[in-house]
Amino acid sequence: MKRLFSIEWNKLFYNKGTRIFIILYFVMILLMGITLPNFKPNMNGIEVDLIKLGALEFPVIWHNITWLIGFGKFFLAIIVINNITNEYSFGTFKQNTIDGLSKTEFLNSKVLMNVVITLISTFLVGVLVFALGSIFSEKFDFVNGIEFLGGYFIEIFAYIVFAMFLSFLLKKSAFAILSLIVLNIAESVFKVIEFLVRFGKNPPKDPEEIKIYSNFLPLNSNGKIIDYPSVDIQKAILEGKLFIPDHIQWEYFAINVFYIILFLGLSLLIIKKRDL
Repeated sequence: MKRLFSIEWNKLFYNKGTRIFIILYFVMILLMGITLPNFKPNMNGIEVDLIKLGALEFPVIWHNITWLIGFGKFFLAIIVINNITNEYSFGTFKQNTIDGLSKTEFLNSKVLMNVVITLISTFLVGVLVFALGSIFSEKFDFVNGIEFLGGYFIEIFAYIVFAMFLSFLLKKSAFAILSLIVLNIAESVFKVIEFLVRFGKNPPKDPEEIKIYSNFLPLNSNGKIIDYPSVDIQKAILEGKLFIPDHIQWEYFAINVFYIILFLGLSLLIIKKRDL
């Protein structure tokens, strides 16, 4: 494992484009921690103070931060796509196999690096939540809501595993990135079409009765593990706290674990069956 990690680390470290995207991603997390406490959006001429509304208090901070930073997973997908497609462009995949690295070991090296990247991102999110929550919470309760950190890990890892699969399938970074964008749009459009076909203009009044099956598609389900932060307008009026505690969506958590296994298996199948 140490040998595989060393090989993969050298490929990442000496690639300028990869270094830039990694730096941009982690700088984004840092800047978010700095700017969030001072972010006061203006809605219809009214300044909304997220701090006073409890956005950065335990336990809801877990949900809010992981949901917000989750949008940055596209940066990590680009890092993974560039890393893998460069193997084909520069012929390093072929050279590695000539030097004695099996195709399974090659895939393992990529998966290992993806795990490391996801772990670092998850760790930084945990540090950010700990720092902001400690400062702005009336009561320190770090453990309550920590399940969102696990949900964040699976969300990020499943997303970049899917990006890795597209990279092996298409071998060109431009095609892989474009496919990721197009598939994301296509799944969203399919969800809207399903809703209109099944419910039309008269959807059930109870949102829990609305079951959209296209939410279980790879990218749609990935974004549903940590859904939109829950709010309670009545509570905001009475107590001044807008956000309410919630849980990760376990059914989407489970389906993403399935997709991780599926796309890892398909990636291995592709690199074993395809000629170098």
